[in-house]
Parts: sequence; structure tokens; C-alpha cells
Amino acid sequence: MKSMNIAASGELIPRLSTHRNVVALDSTDFTDVAAVVITTADSRSGILALLKRTGFHLPVFMLADEPVSAPVGVTAVIGGNAQEWLELENAASRYEAELLPPFYDTLTQYVDMGNSTFACPGHQHGEFFRKHPAGRHFYDFFGENLFRADMCNADVKLGDLLIHEGSAKHAQKFAAKVFNADKTYFVLNGTSAANKVVTNALLTRGDLVLFDRNNHKSNHHGALIQAGATPVYLEAARNPFGFIGGIDAHCFDETYLRDQIRDVMPESADALRPFRLAIIQLGTYDGTIYNARQVVDKIGHLCDYILFDSAWVGYEQFINMMADTSPLRLELNENDPGIFVTQSVHKQQAGFSQTSQIHKKDNHIRGQARFCPHKRLNNAFMLHASTSPFYPLFAALDVNAKIHEGESGRRLWAECVALGIDARKAILARCKLLQPFIPLVVDGKPWQAYPTETIASNRRFFSFEPGAKWHGFEGYADDQYFVDPCKLLLTTPGIDADSGQYTEFGIPATILAHYLRENGIVPEKCDLNSILFLLTPAESEEKLARLVAMLAQFERHIEDDTPLADVLPTVFQKYPVRYRDYTLRELCQEMHNLYVSFDVKDLQKAMFRKESLPHVAMNPQDANSAFIRGDVELVRISEAGGRIAAEGALPYPPGVLCVVPGEIWGGAAQRYFLALEEGINLLPGFSPELQGVYSETDADGIQRLYGYVLK
Repeated sequence: MKSMNIAASGELIPRLSTHRNVVALDSTDFTDVAAVVITTADSRSGILALLKRTGFHLPVFMLADEPVSAPVGVTAVIGGNAQEWLELENAASRYEAELLPPFYDTLTQYVDMGNSTFACPGHQHGEFFRKHPAGRHFYDFFGENLFRADMCNADVKLGDLLIHEGSAKHAQKFAAKVFNADKTYFVLNGTSAANKVVTNALLTRGDLVLFDRNNHKSNHHGALIQAGATPVYLEAARNPFGFIGGIDAHCFDETYLRDQIRDVMPESADALRPFRLAIIQLGTYDGTIYNARQVVDKIGHLCDYILFDSAWVGYEQFINMMADTSPLRLELNENDPGIFVTQSVHKQQAGFSQTSQIHKKDNHIRGQARFCPHKRLNNAFMLHASTSPFYPLFAALDVNAKIHEGESGRRLWAECVALGIDARKAILARCKLLQPFIPLVVDGKPWQAYPTETIASNRRFFSFEPGAKWHGFEGYADDQYFVDPCKLLLTTPGIDADSGQYTEFGIPATILAHYLRENGIVPEKCDLNSILFLLTPAESEEKLARLVAMLAQFERHIEDDTPLADVLPTVFQKYPVRYRDYTLRELCQEMHNLYVSFDVKDLQKAMFRKESLPHVAMNPQDANSAFIRGDVELVRISEAGGRIAAEGALPYPPGVLCVVPGEIWGGAAQRYFLALEEGINLLPGFSPELQGVYSETDADGIQRLYGYVLK
């Protein structure tokens, strides 16, 4: 590895005796230095406090011509003799040696060895790629180290990623320590796989699973289709803007839950712990955050285990206002459930796409019959893991843990939260139509009137007060949920917040999303009158200022009623006849009218309410088996009413099933997909991605949605 720099006061740079490159204190963020040298005057300038806030634990030397005591935060005072320069170098070398986490450290050392390989992968350090112009371009684009780090497990120096030996084991033990887990497993094919690992390790046919209807489809796949468990569904909230909310408070009542069990498995209704597993979203895609302590206290005694699907969080324990909601920070005893937490590290932490991790916290029930031992979990792990893992993905998970270790992780997320608060304030100041999804008033004062540090330190600035008009969610209890401060959520016009009804004019959020993408800004997702931007420690003031400026510019286009050809040129050029002479407001109005005509907001809400959930006709595993055997037929969704779904149907994002295999098509879900079908035909260029239903063009040129149902 290239030697890291020394950072020093400008006046000291000529005096330093070192082979390392020396950079000025004011020209580094201290991520590229291994030691710092300051003057006595510097020690009183605030630099020591700054270095402490980084959390990097850099060795700091103070160069002084006269003997002085070392201030707090200074490693040693030096005068500049040869022995002291050696001490500086030794300190820098120790810092470098301790900087890298276990697996990544071993990987970099192995790459530096430059071994000759006759093993997989066949590109052999990229040499195969370099023998063709296209391959050479590919190699040059990604760089040599990526190809050298892509190796197979034929060499045991890096340990084994499937049975968790060597540096791979050390990396996962380190991550478990950082994230407060008993064990941690790195997963290289996303939390879709991580959820299947956990559910396949815990559930079998005949088991009861308490199932958040908001769960990602991977939980349906693992728990219901692969394992064949029987679900007891928990109804969940949607608001008029299209945001995904949490489970109703009444669903956590024991009497209610036992009554639900009587409907699906009456012989288990009075069992001490009827549920082998509960699967709950710790945070929804749209930033509704649960309090894990509340969940465990209310339903934990009914469950052997709880899986908190934390795909959209995972960083909560590093943010002061969120830390006590984390399942990994809970104090648990032998009467509590075992805890699993799955995290999509690639979503808002520091990981390549597909990086995920499983945290296991169940030492408190070790020795009990319900305990899931490592070997059983690892059996499920290997069912879903490739025998040819991509080592850079594993290394990224290792480095992510190092980044989050100690004060550095807390500082990075504190800065992210503050930037998000300031961005919301800027939007409130500059925009009239697009509004942050936060309480309008807190304790009688406008939200934005409070200092950023005050907002960042108290959850009440993000809390869903039951019945408050601004959020429109129903069925919540006091202090049950709050808005994730790292999800920048905006609403667009079209919904009257006081009544929850449609207004005369609206701006569907998909139009705003298209506009932003046209201008080089990519939001995470949008739905109806809501749009989501993910915030991470990667953000900067400049990046967020550009977003705010683009939002304000969009509002000016609305006010000016700019021609659509100028605002959304890509859509216009693809469909010039359909959108000839359209203005931006005309497009917004037409799409808004479509929403109103189908009452899409209420359809979306109804799909997740108990009284309008599709009727369950058979176990999802059985329906999937029929699909595999071909005992199905493809029918138009408009004609699917009363038929049993063979496939799960959903729009993506968010990847939440509206119809589960084995459920009967009809009601709100059928009408919702027919509304989407109407939109596909009426407004080309704005079609959603649909899974489990298929768009086919009929002889009359109209696109129709089809789905597989049992014969």
C-alpha cells in the first residue's frame, strides 16, 4: 500500500524529516494522513478538537523548540532530533497497520504479492480481457486492482467465505462487534438473499409466521413460498400521498393476534409462543421507523424469533435520536425472542450493490429448544450463497464496519442528519408547491424556526403524532413511529392534507422525478404524490443546494406552464404525436385526473387493510408449485376476478406484494392494477415497472395487463 501522508502546519513543513509526503493542515480532510504535526500555537487554535471529532484517532505530535507539557489530544511533544523523527514514523506506521479491517487488509497484501494463477476466474487478473479491444477498454475503465482482487478460493490465504474461516471470519466478528450483534454474516447477493437465509433457517411447513404486510417480496419468497409457513398478516398504513406507513397499533395486541391465529390455525391459538417467527420492517421504504423495544415488549413473548428487516436502515444505532430504537441495542433476557436483523448495506451505508449482512442476536436463548445454532443458519446461508464469491463485495462490507466503528461513524451520520435538516429548511424557504414531509409546527413554532442542532437531537421533530393532519396516517399510537431523518421525503400538490381528499389540480410525483432525471439528479423513488431522496454521509452542501435549486426551477416551470418539449424533452421526443402542443401543467392535470377517476390513493390504501386484503385460498407454496407444474393459465387482469393467483403481483419499486400467490384476484388489488393499465395506455412514457403481471399489446393496439392464475 502506498504510504500515507503526514499533515503539518505550513510553517513546519520545511522542518520535517520524513520520506512521506507532507501536506498542509488546511488542505486535507485527514482521511489520507497517518500522523499530524502541529505547533504550540496550533494547539490553541481548535485543531485538536477538530481532530477528535473526526474519530480517526490520528497520532498528533507537537513540535516545540522549548520543553512544554503535551496538551490533551497530543501524543508527544518533539523537538526535531533524529530519534523523534523516528518516533513520528513509527507512530504513522502503527496507524497504517491498524487502519484496515481484517479481510480487506489481507486482500490488499495478497494482491501486492502478484501471484501467478492457474485457477478461476478465467480472466486471470484481467489479462484475458486485455487481449481484445473491448476487453481492454473494460479493464482500463475499472482499473487493475479490481481484477487482481477478483480471485477464487483455491488459495486459502484469505480464508473461506462459506464456512467462515480465516480473515473472512475475523471480518464478520469485527462487524458483529461494531453493530452490537452476537454473530454477523456477510451476504453478497443482497438482502433479498439475506431474508431467505434467515427464513429458510427458521421456518418449515406448518409453522406460523407473523407477517408485516409491508414486507419486501423476498420475505414472501423465503417464508411463504420456499419454507411454506402459514402467515398471519398484519395490516399496514398508506397515506393519501402514497407513502408506506407502519403496522396499526392494534395489531400488536395479544388478544387480537390470537384471534387471527384462530382463523388460520386454530389449534395453535392458545400456544405459549404460537409464532416461530415474526417478520417486521424496522423501517419502511418511505422512512417510517419502528421502535424495536416497543415491538419486542408487545409481541416478543409470542415469538421464538423476530426478524427485523432493516434493508432501508441499519445506521440507526449510530444516530443519537434513533439509537434506542435499534434491535441491536436491546437488553434481552431468556424470556425474550431471538433477534435477527438484515441490512442492505448497499442502500445507505458504504457498500457495493448487493452487499448485505445478517446480524444474529440470540445468545440470551442459547440452550433453549427454539435456539437456532450457527450450523443450522449456515446451512441455509450456503443454500443461497455462490461458491464463487466476488471478494471486492466482501471487502466492502469489511470496510463499512471499520467506517462505522467508534466516533467516526457517529460523526458521519450526525453530519448527514444536519445536512438533511438544512436541506428541508431550504426547500421550505424556496418552494411553495413541493413540501418536506415533516410536522408543520412543533410546540407552537414552525418546524424550520428551530436551530438545526435542536432538531437533530430530538425525535419530536420527526414524530408521527396520532391523528395529525400533516401525515395522514391512521391507526398509530403515541410515540410509535417517526420519520427517518435520512429519508428526504417530499409531497407534491394534489392532496388536501386537512381532508385527505384530492384537490382540483395536482402534480403527480413521477413527472417531477422525470424532470429531475432529465437534469442529472436521480431520486430513489416516487409514488402518487410523494418522492424520496436517500441521504447518506456521502452528501455535501453543494449537492443538496443543487437539488433545492432544481426543485425551485421545476416550480417556475409549473407557474410559467412551460411547453412539455422544453421540460421533458426525452419523453416528448419519444412520443411527439401523443404530446404535441402539451404544456407541463396540462400533463400534470391529465395524470392527476386519472388518479382521481380511479381514486388510486384509496385503492392503494385498501390493498393493505385487513378488511380488503385478498382472500387466501391456498398456501403460497402450493400455488407456486402449481405455477411450476404449468397448471396455470394467463388471463387478463380485468378477467381475473375470483381466480387464484399463481404469481405474486407488485409494482417495483417498492417491491411489496399486492397479491400473494394463493390469494384470489379481485377487489382493491384488481382495480389498482386496472388503473395502472389505464395509465400505461393513456400516458406513454410514464409506465411503472410491474412484476408478476405482464403487459401485452392486443390486436387493437391497446396494452393489457395479464397474470397467471390456477386452472
